[in-house]
Amino acid sequence: PAGEKAALRRALGLEEDRLTALLVGGGEGMGPVGAIARAAADRLAQDGRAAQLVVICGRNQKLRAELAAHPWPLPVRVEGFVQNMPEWMTASDCVVTKAGPGTIAEGLVCGLPILLTGFIPGQEEGNVPFVTENGVGAFCAEPREIGGILSRWFGPEQDALAAMGAKAKAMGHPQATFDIVEEIAALLGS
Repeated sequence: PAGEKAALRRALGLEEDRLTALLVGGGEGMGPVGAIARAAADRLAQDGRAAQLVVICGRNQKLRAELAAHPWPLPVRVEGFVQNMPEWMTASDCVVTKAGPGTIAEGLVCGLPILLTGFIPGQEEGNVPFVTENGVGAFCAEPREIGGILSRWFGPEQDALAAMGAKAKAMGHPQATFDIVEEIAALLGS
C-alpha cells in the first residue's frame, strides 16, 4: 500500500468522501469493462450512493476514449495504462476485476474486497472459489448484477464490505515474492 486513503484520493484527483470502486480491465483493457462501468454507475446513482468509479482501461485506447466521452451520472475517472496501481488500489474501497492472480494478490495486500467478473478457463478458474470461499469477495459475470452488488456493498452492506476488507488484508502476503526467492535459494543451497 502506497499511503493513506484520503491523501491518495486528493493526490489522484478523486473525491475524498465518496466510496470508490476500482474497475480494472488488465493491461489490455479486456472483457466487458465498459458495460460493467456503465451498469455500475447507473445503479449506484439510481440508489443514491455517495460513490465514484475509477476505470483502468490499460492499453485499450478505444475503450478509454469511449468511456471518457460517456455522460456519467456520478464521478467516474477513466485512466489508460497506469504505473501506480498500488496507489489506485489503496485509494479504493473495492476492486472489480476478472480473476487474474496478480490483481487478486495486489487486492489482498491492499485489503480490498474483490468482485470477480469473469475468468480464463483453466488458469484462472480456481481463483474464483479462492476469493468467494475465503470471504474476501464475490463472483458475478452479469454487468447489471455487478452494479447491484456494488450498490449493496456501498449501502446497507457496508459492514460486510469492511469485514471482507479485513479478511483480505489478513490474507495478503506483501513479501511473498521475497519468500519464494528465499525458498528457491534454500533448495539450491541443499
